[in-house]
Amino acid sequence: MSPSTPPDIPGLVYVQPLGSGGYADVYLYEQQMPRMPVAVKVLKAEGMTPSVRRQFIDEADTMAQLADHPYIVQVFRSDTSGDGRPYLVMKYYPPPNLAARARSERFTVEEVLRTGIQLASAVETAHRAGVIHRDIKPANVLVSQYGAPGLTDFGIAGRGRALEEDTDDEVGVSVPWAPPEVLFGHSNGGPRSDIYSLSATLWQLLVGRSPFEMPGGDNSAYALMPRIRSTPVPSTGRADVPASLERLLSQAMAKDENARPETALNLARALQEIEQEQRFARTAIVVLDEQGHTTVADQVRPAVDDADQTRVRAPQAVHGQRAGTATGSRMPSYAPAPLGGGTTIPASSSPPVHTAPKEPAPVGRVATDVEEGTVRVQRDRPGTAGGTDPAGGGSGDGSVTISPVVLLGIIGLLVIGLVVGAIAVFHGGGDSPDPALTSPSTRNAATDGDQLGLPGVPVVKARSGIGEVSFTWSYTGAASGDTFRYKAGSDPSKLGDATVAISSKQMVTIKAPKGGLVCAMVLVNRSGSTTAYSDPACERAR
Repeated sequence: MSPSTPPDIPGLVYVQPLGSGGYADVYLYEQQMPRMPVAVKVLKAEGMTPSVRRQFIDEADTMAQLADHPYIVQVFRSDTSGDGRPYLVMKYYPPPNLAARARSERFTVEEVLRTGIQLASAVETAHRAGVIHRDIKPANVLVSQYGAPGLTDFGIAGRGRALEEDTDDEVGVSVPWAPPEVLFGHSNGGPRSDIYSLSATLWQLLVGRSPFEMPGGDNSAYALMPRIRSTPVPSTGRADVPASLERLLSQAMAKDENARPETALNLARALQEIEQEQRFARTAIVVLDEQGHTTVADQVRPAVDDADQTRVRAPQAVHGQRAGTATGSRMPSYAPAPLGGGTTIPASSSPPVHTAPKEPAPVGRVATDVEEGTVRVQRDRPGTAGGTDPAGGGSGDGSVTISPVVLLGIIGLLVIGLVVGAIAVFHGGGDSPDPALTSPSTRNAATDGDQLGLPGVPVVKARSGIGEVSFTWSYTGAASGDTFRYKAGSDPSKLGDATVAISSKQMVTIKAPKGGLVCAMVLVNRSGSTTAYSDPACERAR
């Protein structure tokens, strides 16, 4: 499809065409002051109905509202050319877009996860502003010179109920990435429709084609639609794609929209957890709060977690040990990193606790002090040689004299015993319960924490609000730099399986429908060492 003649725009000099679509052409211009390349989207004169013109103006307003987001293409201005064609002046992203890249190169799993989290951040921000994109696909994701994605083409986006009420307008869709409910007219699209399309986009980045496209087969729109409605989401077929990512993409493209993640933020968190599972660098989630300010997304949790969402294993607590045993922290295979920074900091083992001997320990006779759990070495008595009694019997003070060979054997056995004890501690003793999920009422976690200089187990209080529930907590031994991990959900009995979230403050507010029950439990993290989780606190939103 050839582009029309580019319009004369004050302050811009035409360079070359960039692309053409059904309703608009895109050109590369050079802005003169300040001098920089810009992309200009111009509505075609032919087919410019009042509906198309209104849709174009809505796109300009929508993108301008969201333009500050780092992963949404920025709109600089909008106007109408001298020949009556509306246009948008946007930030220029050099080719290729993600669709072209997916056809020519193989994306790594790490890059797909990072891109998915960044785009989910943009989609979540749009949804919070009441905007549904409705046409997420690889061709609508541009890439900056620094490798950051930019979501564009909000041409059929809509706010709230506006599109639902405008029944005379048809909603154009891109079939290979559209969900069944949109393709078959059951819905004009909602947040979970965008989640489907975003997940289909990520699938294509992994494979190089859309999910239901058959290599060498009929891939027309009419052939794709029944596959999208009835065929299960296929596996990517890549050995390096983890099973957790395969499951998440399959869930996010479920035929029943209610089986998909409830929000784009939930999808971003699930992708983040897979990043941590694979030991990749953590990608930050960037969204806007209700006041339009940038916020750390993981400080706000949904009231109900999706049952099939990929989850982070609960962090392990660290416990002090009695004198004479080796100690350390039990670490999960991966631990969530605090948000707000770009570095994943693994939980670290606490140093072993040693009990010093009561007196210097020269080589000589050995006795064990059972009550103290230490090894005590006694000096040789004067007149003995090598610790041997001249009379060949016991010493006069009741200690047993031992030859150097026997002494070395005893010391060797003691060392082996200590090593075995240390291994048992580090490996959790086989079938012993997970201490991080053990209720504080069943063990003295606060006492254990005191031995390692840890804070006490927090006490959580819940307070009902309009459309939300707020949780605050207090604990003994609070110190600057403490962070908090918490789990939230609607069923206190299932909090142990809930997704772990992170807060740097002693409070969190969770959105919930009126009358909705929200429960939460919290632990304290200090330099990688954690307390036990608190008892759950629950409250209903007003």
